[in-house]
Amino acid sequence: MSHAVTPASHRTYRYLGPIFAHFVDVQVEGEENLPAEGGFVLAPNHISNLDPVGIWYAMVSHGYQVRMMAKKEMLDIPVVGAWFASIGLVPVDRGSHPGASLEVATQLLADGQCVGLYPEGTLTAEPGYWPMRAKTGAARLALDTHAPIIPVAQWGMQDVMPRYSLRVSLRSHQPSRVRILPAVDLSDLYSDRGSQDHGAVEEATGRIFRAITAGVEALRGGTAPETPFDPRTSRGAKPAKKDRDRGGRATS
Repeated sequence: MSHAVTPASHRTYRYLGPIFAHFVDVQVEGEENLPAEGGFVLAPNHISNLDPVGIWYAMVSHGYQVRMMAKKEMLDIPVVGAWFASIGLVPVDRGSHPGASLEVATQLLADGQCVGLYPEGTLTAEPGYWPMRAKTGAARLALDTHAPIIPVAQWGMQDVMPRYSLRVSLRSHQPSRVRILPAVDLSDLYSDRGSQDHGAVEEATGRIFRAITAGVEALRGGTAPETPFDPRTSRGAKPAKKDRDRGGRATS
């Protein structure tokens, strides 16, 4: 199976997984929604710099190797960066042309792999940690490759490592819930134009965003703002200093 866990990820999970699990209790639901074969895109909401590791752990624990797209700076960290690369994180240089990361993802999908991509493009800046306005990357990938888009809702990792912070809470067994949702149906939007059909890209982006947001609402037991947070137009995008320094425990 093209999703089989690599030897490096297996070793990491075997030896370091129990340590991670002591601090973070990752609870996974909806694994039946994962495709058994073929390339697909895993599309989670983004609430913590630790998310790529948490999603990797959740997937490997269920026998799936995931190639998480992560900012290049994470893989530039001495020693730790080499480990991130060994378990499959893919560096994204946000200073390169916008399509560079999608070209890498397209090739991985063609090879039948699972690609993890955050539709928001970066950590949510929404004050209450709700998903913010999605970018078009996941939709463009889907329309060009017809790869399934599997939305993922997660909640809890922001308490282990707050956004905009590298401080990690060392409390034991902190809960992090990961809910894997059914694939977003985009089949009616497929055409020979692919991502050149800008109307289809906009519609697909909206469907992906709404699926993720609904999943997060169900996990949190709350309701997201009616108008999605847009970091391009909203002032004060980053949370207050106390949120960055003390853990970002957002209420519903």
